[in-house]
Amino acid sequence: MYTPHALNSLSPDEIRAFIVQRLKAALPGLDLQSQQDQPYRLTLSHPEAGDVILNLGNLVHEVQGAAPRAAEQMVETFVSLAQRAVEPPEIDLKSVFPGLRHRAFLDATKQNVSDRMIGEGPGDMVTVVLSDQGEGVATLNEACVGAAGHTPEDVLVAAERNFVNLLPGAFRASTRADGLLSLRLERYPWLGTSLLFVPLLLSRVMEDRGWSRALIAAPTRESVDLVDADGPDARRVMARWMADKLSGPRTQSEMVLSFRQGATEYAKGYRMVGSELVRLN
Repeated sequence: MYTPHALNSLSPDEIRAFIVQRLKAALPGLDLQSQQDQPYRLTLSHPEAGDVILNLGNLVHEVQGAAPRAAEQMVETFVSLAQRAVEPPEIDLKSVFPGLRHRAFLDATKQNVSDRMIGEGPGDMVTVVLSDQGEGVATLNEACVGAAGHTPEDVLVAAERNFVNLLPGAFRASTRADGLLSLRLERYPWLGTSLLFVPLLLSRVMEDRGWSRALIAAPTRESVDLVDADGPDARRVMARWMADKLSGPRTQSEMVLSFRQGATEYAKGYRMVGSELVRLN
């Protein structure tokens, strides 16, 4: 086992090998295979939980940039989450929330779009239900909800109620020098994108700033980002922000949506192609 001070100085392939070694030690008897064309994506096969996809790309990136002890802790946390991934999640109705994930998430986790816990989202995203498990977050499906003794309807109602209740104290806004505004949920960073569920809140934010139209994006899971669509540099500012965020970890959506103050739905506006925003409608 590598010492903590050496881990973050290894090459990406060496870090990957170390993580695989730790996973195999923590999950004896389970089949762990690399995907041939994507070596940083692993398939963990469990006789009851089925196949769990583990993506090491973001973790390796973060380990390389972390302080020595933090790097080791990141790996230990990831291994702990992998152990929990093959166990049925405990579902507390006070700890479930609505979430948004990119459509590719369904393929990566082998989720079925017909599952009642999955729905249509804005842009290229789908709605999911997330359960706060303390050390991590579980994405719920009908099977695990039923195994925990709940109905999909009960969980969906509880998720909406919990999200509405946490908004007043958790919502934060910050403005960059170039005018881009980021909205976050400080205590729940993994729920930041869920602010797209509340167009009325976004409309009020725009009204406070005198914006009639906005370009809105969620390139990562941590925030919803807006610029004044009538500003002279709106597209340039958003394109630069998107390119930066999409090159980092925990990327989410390549879409930039159009939104008018007082509206209840988003219109498709642009998609990032390389470093440019390409208009869709």
